[in-house]
Amino acid sequence: MTIQVDARNSIFVKFSDCGVFLICGDLKNFNLEEHEIFQEDLAESLLRYFTNSQLTIDKSISKEQFLHKFTPLYGTSTDIYVKILQPVHHFIKVCSDSAGATAIRGDEHFIKVLVDFMTGGKSGDEAVDSILEWRRSKCENFTQAVQSRVIAAVSGHNFTTCDYSSDILTPLQMWFLQSCLPNIYFPSKNSPASTTASEKSHWSPLYTSLQHGISTNRFETLVFDYRGPTVTILRLRDDRVVAIATDHEWRHSGTRFGGPFTSFFEILPKISRIDEPNSIYCNLKLRSSAYGLNFKQELKIDKDFDEVHDIEVWGCAGAETLSEQQKLKNWQKQQSEKHKKVPLPGNWDDNPDKTLLEMAGFQFSNERAAMEMEAKMTSQATGSERSVTERADN
Repeated sequence: MTIQVDARNSIFVKFSDCGVFLICGDLKNFNLEEHEIFQEDLAESLLRYFTNSQLTIDKSISKEQFLHKFTPLYGTSTDIYVKILQPVHHFIKVCSDSAGATAIRGDEHFIKVLVDFMTGGKSGDEAVDSILEWRRSKCENFTQAVQSRVIAAVSGHNFTTCDYSSDILTPLQMWFLQSCLPNIYFPSKNSPASTTASEKSHWSPLYTSLQHGISTNRFETLVFDYRGPTVTILRLRDDRVVAIATDHEWRHSGTRFGGPFTSFFEILPKISRIDEPNSIYCNLKLRSSAYGLNFKQELKIDKDFDEVHDIEVWGCAGAETLSEQQKLKNWQKQQSEKHKKVPLPGNWDDNPDKTLLEMAGFQFSNERAAMEMEAKMTSQATGSERSVTERADN
């Protein structure tokens, strides 16, 4: 976001009494008491930054000094926040609190492994360098919310947090996962009018085992044919919590699929990330190929989802894509009803047409067998009646 010179001058006046010098004590009071613009942890870090770590309440800052320090805070790079929000636990807390994803009871282990994931076990300046590299390569949006909050506070723009609800992840974990994903998973961010973390569109829940139960049929019915990016989160029976983000729609296939923005995340008990296209295999019903769902060697699930304790799938392409999926499902249901009434030769279960229809999303039950039995009984009854009539005529 670009803030013009006049706007920056007005920001300084806003924080100072006379528009000539800014007194640190006044800045802290303005932040924390009168207007509550910044949370306490963020306000303290900003004070340290503006005063070069001299937290003296009578320390004064000229307008030129303020503008020089303020400019990097709204630049295209957010590296400055990595540097001024140290140490690392403080950094995680300020960033997550700014996003509205405050840690809750039970997040202690996740925070511990997140710290190790960020720093690589290093400390001091080496830890800062590791975090910078980690953010750039693994979690680019980790500092986006705190920057958006600072800009919103000083510019007068509204700042609203996102919804990090999940049946499996805590808000902190869900925010971390979303922070790792590219903009393709947040369609509103591709709009020129969308510039802050708070303007991400809310994901659409497609399937959750808490509501729908663990069922491959439900997974297929509710998730397949959603023609946009999805995020699938699983709690496995081996206590791992993992996620698959893919920019290709889910389908039965004998070959692997997944576009350039396909990633696998392990969130618990450790944190890892693998980015790799053509890495997802999903076949729950095609007899010509091996059954199961997997992501390379990282995740292997059988066709009955026996390894899954909980699962939820989020659609990430907005309401229009969800509506299109529902229209397609309604059309498939109508076609399925039609095909149930059309007799096909041979054993229906082994008929290749049935496989093709199932690949297209059609679902069949014992109604076909019942229909064939009813037709057979009707044919036999008609034949018997004809024989009786012929004997009577003779």
